[in-house]
Amino acid sequence: MAAKVRLPVIHLWCSGLDEGGGIQHYTLFCLEALLDLYPEHHICVFAKNDRVPLKNLSPRVTHHVFGGWSSKLRTLLYAVKGLAHACWEQPDFILTTHPHFMKALRFLGKRTPTIVSAHGIEVWGHLDGGLGAALRQATGLLPVSEFTSAVLQKEGAIAKSRIRVVPNTFREDLFLPGPKSSALLARYGLKSEQPVLLTVARLAASERYKGQDQILYALPKLLLDMPDLRYVIGGRGDDEARLRQIASELGVAHAVIFTGFIPEAELADHYRLADLYVMPSTGEGFGIVYLESLGCGRPCLAGNLDASSEALDGGRLGFVIDPRDPEAIADAILRFYRRDHDKPWLHEPDVLHEEAVSLFGKAAFEKSLAVALKELVNV
Repeated sequence: MAAKVRLPVIHLWCSGLDEGGGIQHYTLFCLEALLDLYPEHHICVFAKNDRVPLKNLSPRVTHHVFGGWSSKLRTLLYAVKGLAHACWEQPDFILTTHPHFMKALRFLGKRTPTIVSAHGIEVWGHLDGGLGAALRQATGLLPVSEFTSAVLQKEGAIAKSRIRVVPNTFREDLFLPGPKSSALLARYGLKSEQPVLLTVARLAASERYKGQDQILYALPKLLLDMPDLRYVIGGRGDDEARLRQIASELGVAHAVIFTGFIPEAELADHYRLADLYVMPSTGEGFGIVYLESLGCGRPCLAGNLDASSEALDGGRLGFVIDPRDPEAIADAILRFYRRDHDKPWLHEPDVLHEEAVSLFGKAAFEKSLAVALKELVNV
């Protein structure tokens, strides 16, 4: 009787496929890319917080979930089962899209190549203890930006030779240029020709670095020149009351619209509702929202103290300013509306979409990931 041939396997460790947030979206992109790049492989996904396996996944995907367990047991079971499967199935490599899982994966030693994605604030300033020690044992690291790559080298003492930058990507088929939605204009009491700024992010006190308050501080100057300007703040969270208070104290509350949670089905229409996406962040590891806005043909304003500028190709696809300077923010916004700048393509939605796809679309992401994995694990 012929011996059973073992199918080649890749393991993907993640916090979840069925969650919101940038890392979760990135994980889905990685899963799709792995299926395309390794058509002969089976992909085993270990998702810590998912409660039930997702339907309609490829038959080449096995989805292990642990979200039904209590938080105390979940981490233990996740690590034990993931490590046991790794020892038994001997995957060609393991990719984890959250760096903290490397704390468990390091127990595999050199037995299985381990590749770790790194995004932003989850590693910045946290590499001098156990996390840094674990990451130094990884076969390779995939930061999503040059900014995070530099942090890994400086704070984590990780050799540049073991690092490959793989920039983020976005759903180019969903985020497309188009007219402003008449339904959203009616919902928010706006006119089609009215100037609109937009930020979409969780309104969490822990994420104040997104910079919505800095846009509010810039509004008094902007409204002197553009009294019809409106600032749409998308998202919900425990920081909303503070932002409303700031708007009230500045006397600009009439010009600020809080949308609450935006369903994914309405997200593209919200980007198209605006003329300029504004998020002067100080803690962005990359910023998929910038890519989504560019995909919809809307340029962006971002800060110069984190990785945001990389999503704007160094500022070519928008404005990069000091995110702590409301005066500079206001000046950049006014220059955009006055067309007092040397980037005419910022007013050409189709061009912006094409640029975003060329730099950060699915094909660019898969090519970047393929090169990185080939160089790091040679599978």
